[in-house]
Amino acid sequence: MILELREYVALPDRAEDLHRRFADETLALFGEFGLDLRGFWHAVDDRRRIYYLCAFEDVDAATVFWDAFRADPRWIELKERSEAEGPLIERIVSTYLTEPDYVAARG
Repeated sequence: MILELREYVALPDRAEDLHRRFADETLALFGEFGLDLRGFWHAVDDRRRIYYLCAFEDVDAATVFWDAFRADPRWIELKERSEAEGPLIERIVSTYLTEPDYVAARG
């Protein structure tokens, strides 16, 4: 199993719109898709920075998941509707994480 840490940085003045999109619709859609969401946060001093952690069997499974999600008509419609006044996101950073053997061995 791997974990994927995703960081979203909202464009200036669009953070609350991005939070609202996650809260009102995106998280429910993640659930419908079966995303194994492990946690969801924003930086204490910067609501523009949203982080979440999700689990996948491996990087290939994550790639398949995100490709299917981005192609889903419900996501496409939601994204278009929520970005009618312009994009919400400045950048997304995705980092895949795995536990080192020396930590797993400590059990």
